[in-house]
Amino acid sequence: MRSQRGGSTLITRVFADLRAQLLSGNFVPRQRLRVATLAGAHGVSLNVVREALNRLAGEGLVDVEPNCGFSVRGLSVEDLVDLVAQRVVLESTALRQCIEHSSPDWQASVLAAHHRLRKTPLTLDDEAKSLNPQWISRHDDFHRVILEACGSPRLFQMARQLADAAELYHRALLPATGRDEEMEREHEALLNAILAEDADRAVDVLKAHLERTRDVMVPLLQGAVASSETALAPLPAH
Repeated sequence: MRSQRGGSTLITRVFADLRAQLLSGNFVPRQRLRVATLAGAHGVSLNVVREALNRLAGEGLVDVEPNCGFSVRGLSVEDLVDLVAQRVVLESTALRQCIEHSSPDWQASVLAAHHRLRKTPLTLDDEAKSLNPQWISRHDDFHRVILEACGSPRLFQMARQLADAAELYHRALLPATGRDEEMEREHEALLNAILAEDADRAVDVLKAHLERTRDVMVPLLQGAVASSETALAPLPAH
């Protein structure tokens, strides 16, 4: 029994570390994830790494192909369109429930998260082609906070898994879109609707925000396919 608990702890640790690396852009989309290499780097068995990668596949961050092993989730127009469509469904439901049960504490949390995001630049002057890591963290925090009071842990978890999958696209494509001022206006409109407890308006703004971001990323993905690029350029590790 102790051995089983120890194995579970190792899997959880490796899963968390690999997940953080994926969301930080340390791996390239479609990059092969070699089990033996990862096992050596983490000082664990092959089975521990395989189980961790299978969990990541369950979250949509890793692809699994029979006889080919594991690889970082590839980016495609079809996947992005489906991903955003499902985010709209889940996040709209969660946001409505949050506003229905709105409280001063939740509104204060949303206001604080928005203030931190607004004060953080999208990119750094010396790294204009990559997202500012602090902006990524605060953007994710804002979108997390606006949904966390929905009252359903399962709904919140599913919404967050889709948001994490979207980070792979945001890291690769958002700096190239030049949409920082527009996104700032959308975030502020979303904040105002939440503070006004206007669920219909908040959902409309959220839907438009997600879909506009999708629409500026789609042509970039299409261009990559037209150029026969098999993967987007890796982002620098931070």
